[in-house]
Amino acid sequence: MSAFSMSRERRRAVLCGFGLALASVLSSAVAADKIVLKVTDSFAPAHYIVEQGLKPWMKRVIELTGGQVEFQYFGAEQLGPLRDLLNLVQRGVADIAYVPPAFNLGKMPLSGVHSLPKLFSSSQTGSRACWDTIHNTAILQNDYLRNGFRPLWGITTSTYNVFTRAKPVRTLAELKGMKLKSIGGNMASAAKLLGAAPVDIASPDTYQAVQNGTVDGAIFPSSSIYSYRLNEVVKYGTFGFDVFAFYAPYVVNEKTWQRLPEAVRQAMLKAGEEAMVRVARYTDDEDAKLMKKMAASGIEIIELSAAEQKAVEAAVAPVAQGWVKEMQAKGLPGEAVFAHFVGMIAKYR
Repeated sequence: MSAFSMSRERRRAVLCGFGLALASVLSSAVAADKIVLKVTDSFAPAHYIVEQGLKPWMKRVIELTGGQVEFQYFGAEQLGPLRDLLNLVQRGVADIAYVPPAFNLGKMPLSGVHSLPKLFSSSQTGSRACWDTIHNTAILQNDYLRNGFRPLWGITTSTYNVFTRAKPVRTLAELKGMKLKSIGGNMASAAKLLGAAPVDIASPDTYQAVQNGTVDGAIFPSSSIYSYRLNEVVKYGTFGFDVFAFYAPYVVNEKTWQRLPEAVRQAMLKAGEEAMVRVARYTDDEDAKLMKKMAASGIEIIELSAAEQKAVEAAVAPVAQGWVKEMQAKGLPGEAVFAHFVGMIAKYR
């Protein structure tokens, strides 16, 4: 073989090796560009916020980023119980988590404004007003960024009413002394003013508590009755109380957020806006259907009379007044936050 031939063969070998090395480098670069994020929540697998909101949100982010972002989803408290989700996202165990302020008022006190009674009845109104108030008042800094995370999207559920196991509630007086699944903060305050005995129970534990008679019933949104299978253990649903609204946001660890490319951030926010609109509309549309579904499944639907509803409204009025005073006493701008929220409700109603 000639010297020229030998040189050519060597060149081929060198070029082949260089090509393999380049392919390896490019493959590593692609792998490095791939972003894998852990997402966690406490919702049951069939919960409508997951089916109508979170899953489509993740799919949309993947689409908008051309597959650059991937998600590992751990639902139904797989990474930890509901009350630990805030801590999990703070520590970076999860990049994104469902962190409801109603269960974390010690660290998210100003967000209590979202759950004050008798301010709105539509999820579409409430969701828009909450999102606007978070970003245009002290809530963003005090309740979110200070805790090491920021909101991605969220919605308000349908308003909360009374579902009971054995005893119907047709008047405010009949509610007196009943033990009802509740959570702390504004819901517990409203329940006490109505004469009930609130028992702080996480939503995933409600089925067993009602079934075992630990509580007489639950203050619960109709939109979640079937997600938590409460239709199997309650016999009566009384509407017209509307004493609580639950804000359900997903948040992202702030350090994770700061590491994300701007295009990915914008994709998440765009997908979040779409998710908020879709889930809020679904919530409102489904509420009327659920009333009929519950009645058909054997749950007696009771509507409080106009007079009883006025009695409820008068009974819970001190909740908002007390909340504002409590925030101001803590050196927090409760009055300004409340005023802004009420203004946004009027805007989006």
